[in-house]
Amino acid sequence: MTGMRVYYVSRAVISAAFGALFAASGTPWWTAALMGAGLFAMFLWAPRSDRYAVHPEQGVTALRRDERTQTINDRAARNGFVASMLLSGGAAAYYGAIGLTEIPIGFLPALLAVGAVTYFAFDWWYRRA
Repeated sequence: MTGMRVYYVSRAVISAAFGALFAASGTPWWTAALMGAGLFAMFLWAPRSDRYAVHPEQGVTALRRDERTQTINDRAARNGFVASMLLSGGAAAYYGAIGLTEIPIGFLPALLAVGAVTYFAFDWWYRRA
């Protein structure tokens, strides 16, 4: 086997192993199968996502980060972090202004969601340019 076939076979084995691990840990078989299939779908999408430089001659390690993809990832991650920190600072100021000394833990999912959405939005924007 050569080229991307080795990559796909290795990722199918990894996906099946994770599905088996979920099944062995007590997860219902259909959920474990969906988790394994979802993971394999992500492995199938990765070479086509423009997030990696694809080198089929490398076999199992066919996906690499080149300078362009690494720069895009770094810039998008920076923007996601800045958005999260600005929201965190704004929340601290708001809750301090209304007399609370602590930010409620229920605010954390919103903080993480804003950071993730910002990261993926800028990642998409930079990759399309």
